[in-house]
Amino acid sequence: MENAKDNLIFSLDTWPETGVTCEFALSPSLLAPYLRAGGEENAEPPNLLTSLRGNLELCLTGKTLHVKGVFAVKVEMICARCLATFVGKVGDAVDDAVELGLSGESFGDDELEPLIPVRGGSFDLTPLICEFFWLSWPIKAVCKPDCPGLCPECGANLNDGPCGCGDRAVTRH
Repeated sequence: MENAKDNLIFSLDTWPETGVTCEFALSPSLLAPYLRAGGEENAEPPNLLTSLRGNLELCLTGKTLHVKGVFAVKVEMICARCLATFVGKVGDAVDDAVELGLSGESFGDDELEPLIPVRGGSFDLTPLICEFFWLSWPIKAVCKPDCPGLCPECGANLNDGPCGCGDRAVTRH
């Protein structure tokens, strides 16, 4: 990915009829404003350990942009069982159709897809890729499939070995 784009801003002025195929590598600092939890300004975004990398095939038909590709990024996660921090991977395939529109243009009530604003003849797909990032985030991330979690009696991390609570502790398998 040596020639990967460092942004997902595309110009309609130079759009080829055959569409666009691109590889991208978006830095954690570029993505941070888009990845704040719940859109809250003061919320901390997830700790991305690598650039979000992927490839896209874009085809424009009228105002409909067809987006197809893949992405992946390494992130710091917290195990839902033992509460330890670990390195996980978030990634997925992308296959969607979205409408492009002038800034301020909106859909009627019956439309389901979001509107990607076009400003100055260009549009940015970063918010769309960040939406796919959050849709790919695991509901319950675990550090390893057989993670036994924490002892319900004393709270010890059972990955480190037995805690000494004996039969009182109920372990997960």
